[in-house]
Amino acid sequence: MSIQTRTNHPDSGPQVAKAVTCFTPGTLITTKGGRRAVESLRPGDRALTRDNGFQPVIWTGQHVCNNLNQNCGRLATPVLIRADALAPGLPERDMLVSPQHRFLTTDPARLSGTGESEALIEAIALIGAPGIERATCESVTYIHILFEQHEIILSENAWSESFQLTQANARALAQDCQIKASPCFSDADHTGVTLQCPARTCLPNTASAA
Repeated sequence: MSIQTRTNHPDSGPQVAKAVTCFTPGTLITTKGGRRAVESLRPGDRALTRDNGFQPVIWTGQHVCNNLNQNCGRLATPVLIRADALAPGLPERDMLVSPQHRFLTTDPARLSGTGESEALIEAIALIGAPGIERATCESVTYIHILFEQHEIILSENAWSESFQLTQANARALAQDCQIKASPCFSDADHTGVTLQCPARTCLPNTASAA
């Protein structure tokens, strides 16, 4: 799968943030050339992954969600993960992510009954833990990073996921962001599209829309 496209579509609706995983500008990603702001990454840049060493980015995209204080937009309001909220030094700085963005957890309490030693958990499911809350903002820019497969990457020194290409989020982006240059987004059915399996088991989200 090779995508050499960068999408920048302003003022897209909240359904994208509800469907896909996103970082926000200023988030530092560990790459082969050091830590870089997520918005500066381009196809070909190599980011550190937990499972496969340094892997090349194959697509980046971004969109803007406005009017987040309205009822519909509230679903796209980012989650604030304060420094040290996940563990000492994790993350190193405050960071904002989309509600469905998933972090790697090794917390035995969260993994109880799963048979897994680590898994992915959505940011929205972490709301209420110390240092984790809904952000207060009118608008937000969300940024996606895609690799050849779903990866776990270092963001602000915390392991979290890359964009995962699934049928649902490919359709959401194709419809809302007008992404037509790549068959991965314009054709979200199985024909010609390589969908990605999750890098880890994904814990069910039992949180309310806080």
